[in-house]
Amino acid sequence: MLALQDTKLPGCGSDRLMSEKSFEYSRAFDSEIVFESYGVRVKIQATDPELLQDGVHVAKRALLDRIKILDSKDADHTFGIAADDDGTKFLFLNGEQISYDNTRKRFYKFFNGILRIVVAEHAQGAVFIHAGVVGWRGKAIVIPGNSFEGKTTLVAELVKNGADYYSDEYAVLDEDGMCHAFPRDLSIRDSQFREEDVPVSAFGGRIGVDPIPVGAVLLTRFDVNAEWDPERLTVGQGMMEIIPHTIPRIFNTEFSLKVLNTAVSDAIILKSSRGDAGEFAIKLLSFF
Repeated sequence: MLALQDTKLPGCGSDRLMSEKSFEYSRAFDSEIVFESYGVRVKIQATDPELLQDGVHVAKRALLDRIKILDSKDADHTFGIAADDDGTKFLFLNGEQISYDNTRKRFYKFFNGILRIVVAEHAQGAVFIHAGVVGWRGKAIVIPGNSFEGKTTLVAELVKNGADYYSDEYAVLDEDGMCHAFPRDLSIRDSQFREEDVPVSAFGGRIGVDPIPVGAVLLTRFDVNAEWDPERLTVGQGMMEIIPHTIPRIFNTEFSLKVLNTAVSDAIILKSSRGDAGEFAIKLLSFF
């Protein structure tokens, strides 16, 4: 799935090449556990019980504790966690080494992210879109986008102004097109691009509970000189913009397109760059 061999690994192993250090996969993984999340069965193997405990803790955090431990040996995807004598940790996916690091925090941050991606790609009965989401007057405002485009900043400002928090990472749509919360702590970056996980309660926000229909899709990114001048898109145009942010688009194309069409068929779809998130959030909520 991931062709990371001999490539630089962002956020893991610094700028070292994968080929510099490896762990022999045939060495014993004598501890393991299988769980299910969003219909995906995942096995975590480790070379000792402490590493397995760490892996399970990270999995619960990555998937917001939405995991069910199974009494089974069968899994759709298998992660392996190993460590050598000098403390370097190695991560495997389905038998292939995909990263290593001698910094514990950085290693498990990478595992946290890659586990979420694997589950999002293969989820059963749900489509994950890389997007910020808030609830407003019973409808979801979905903000698809890549990292560093200001999604989290805008979501935080919307929540500060009364919107319900659903996610700063994934819009999770069920087969009926309803949007479910994936309310992980907001990943706030400072001026040096260092990340800090901040609970929504830290600024008085509320977490959305019930699934809600999509009322609006905002295709926007921050530009310091931008003026909000939205173009209203058709459903077809909107879907073409959203598809690149749809996680399972390759592994479950037909289902993804069907759910997207259902979700946005009655939504307002707007596209424009925007300026300051604080001013824009007030203007946006007033508009809706």
